[in-house]
Amino acid sequence: MTMREEPERVSLDTSGGPREIAAQLEGLHPADIAAALERSDVSDELLSAVLAELDTETAADVLINLDENTVGDVLESLDAPEIAQITTELESDDAADVVGLLDDDKKERVLKELDTEDREAVEHLLQYTDDSAGGIMASEFVYVNRNALVDDAIALIRTAADEVEEIHNVYITDRHRKLVGVLPLGTLVLARVGTRVAEIMEPDVVSVSTDMDQERVAQVFMKYDLVAVPVVDPRGVLVGRITVDDIMDVIRDEAEEDMSIMAGTRDEEMHEDSTLRVSWIRLPWLVIGALGGLASASVMSLYSFSLEKVLALAFFIPVITAMGGNVGLQTSTIIVRSMHSDGGLEGEAGPRLLREWRIAVTNAVVLGLAVTMTVSLWLHDWRLAAVVGGALATVILVAATLGTVMPFMLRRIGIDPAVAQGPFVTTLNDVIGIMVYLGLATLFLDALA
Repeated sequence: MTMREEPERVSLDTSGGPREIAAQLEGLHPADIAAALERSDVSDELLSAVLAELDTETAADVLINLDENTVGDVLESLDAPEIAQITTELESDDAADVVGLLDDDKKERVLKELDTEDREAVEHLLQYTDDSAGGIMASEFVYVNRNALVDDAIALIRTAADEVEEIHNVYITDRHRKLVGVLPLGTLVLARVGTRVAEIMEPDVVSVSTDMDQERVAQVFMKYDLVAVPVVDPRGVLVGRITVDDIMDVIRDEAEEDMSIMAGTRDEEMHEDSTLRVSWIRLPWLVIGALGGLASASVMSLYSFSLEKVLALAFFIPVITAMGGNVGLQTSTIIVRSMHSDGGLEGEAGPRLLREWRIAVTNAVVLGLAVTMTVSLWLHDWRLAAVVGGALATVILVAATLGTVMPFMLRRIGIDPAVAQGPFVTTLNDVIGIMVYLGLATLFLDALA
């Protein structure tokens, strides 16, 4: 058996015309062609011209492997018949994604160029939101009535092989096309001729509804170790299927989105050339950070008398704020990851808080005692050491509480809990940490002075 290894990165010579560039890409996988074209940073017009030099099927596969922003730019330079020709080579979910990037006028013209079957499939998928199961499903799948014979199912697969890629299962429906079972391909092939599919099907089918969020769909795939899942409408009617390659894209997109939110930015920045627009994207979180810093400064000003009287208190402010931020970030990261992997953790705020509190108490005792001993040996002042250690332990408990509760609160009000992992929790912990630290120091000021 021949193994296909990933080729080395192709360096394109873009000095020639589209035909010369296309010749350099000959024999490469469409995903490698897309990567080579994006790395070469060719203009949208030249990229469109290169696609025109490829056969339609390859051009279609290359297009869906390009970054979404690049696809949008390329589509602007193509006319409606060219886009329609490309979309006919794509599965319905990919075709709907491409058409969905067009403005309303061009979208209507492209749809008119498609044949009736393709147009109806694309229009059906466009009615669903992009981040729902309906928005990522494909309309191509194989299904048979429960009364059909094994022979009928095998004949249907042979007929549909050109239209349906990667057939993993045959779905079994009743006369109203409601999903009643699933028949794995291996079971079907090994079944005796003349057997009714209802006798060998698996009646317990894992399915998702059209309105289920794509993130929840990904959780279903991971939980049940699936390679494909049927999609049903609110009446239980089979309307599509989602395959694992689509879910891999969802997982990547969700991870990139969460990373952007944690950093206080958005994915659009990666493809934005305008300095002012990128600054505008980043500014909201930076403003929050600046306001948090000002709030911390205001808190410190309220306790200026304590700082003036015991200057050594100022030495340990960075320790208090850094530890609060680290604990809060650790805790919120664990909670958000659990939300993503465990289906949302509905109703588990209480148990999770107790678990994180037990961990936080352990860490608070260990770190509080360690800092107390260190400061005492360093400054030879056990009273100051006790205040610093006690404040650190308190801040750890507060940060763990915020890191646990905040994601649940944000999800309850409809905000992505990944927001809790960014400057939001860090800034809040800074303010609270300084307040706790200097508050305790002021309370025991007479003992410290």
